[in-house]
Amino acid sequence: MDLIIAVVCLAGIIAINWWVQKYPNRSKEYPERIRMTKLIMIVGWLSIGIGVLVGLVGFTTDTDPLPPRIAGAGMLLIGLILLGMYRNFYIVPGESEIAFRTMLGREHVLPYSDIASYQMSQVNRRTYVTVKSIHGVKLGLDIAIYNVSPLLRAIEHHEATGRWPVRGELPLQKQSGG
Repeated sequence: MDLIIAVVCLAGIIAINWWVQKYPNRSKEYPERIRMTKLIMIVGWLSIGIGVLVGLVGFTTDTDPLPPRIAGAGMLLIGLILLGMYRNFYIVPGESEIAFRTMLGREHVLPYSDIASYQMSQVNRRTYVTVKSIHGVKLGLDIAIYNVSPLLRAIEHHEATGRWPVRGELPLQKQSGG
C-alpha cells in the first residue's frame, strides 16, 4: 500500500511539473507578463485555511491551547507570504531588456547592456540563470518555467562577441508557424 501511495504522489509531482513548464502563468491584464505558477497561490490559500482551522482548534480544545494556536498562526503567516509572493512577482523578457518585479514588490528594468555578470547553473537537473546588473540588481530564474529566450540570446551574443548587445541589436525572435 505504501508503494502505491508513493507512486501516485510521484506521478502527481511529475504531472504538476510538466503542467507548470507547458503552460506558463500569464497575467490576464498584461499578457506579456509571466507570473509564478498558480500552484503557489493554491498552496497559499490551503495554508491559510489549515492555519485558521488549527488556530480555531486552539481556542476550543480542553488541553493545552498554546501549540495549536502557534501552529495555526505559523500556517496563516506562511500562506500570507506565499500569496504576497504570487501577487507581486512577474517578469517581462524583451528583446533589449528584462523587466521584473521582485517578490517584495520592487520593480526593475534590466537592460542587457547593463549586465555585469551572469551564471548558468544546474540544480536537480534544472537549469537556472542568474544575472546581476552593474547597479547591483540581481535576477535568478528557472529557464524551464520562465521563457527567457531573449535573455539567453543576449548571453549567446556576449559569449560570441565579448560584449553585451545594445538596444535593437538582437534580431527579433522568430515566430514558429503551425
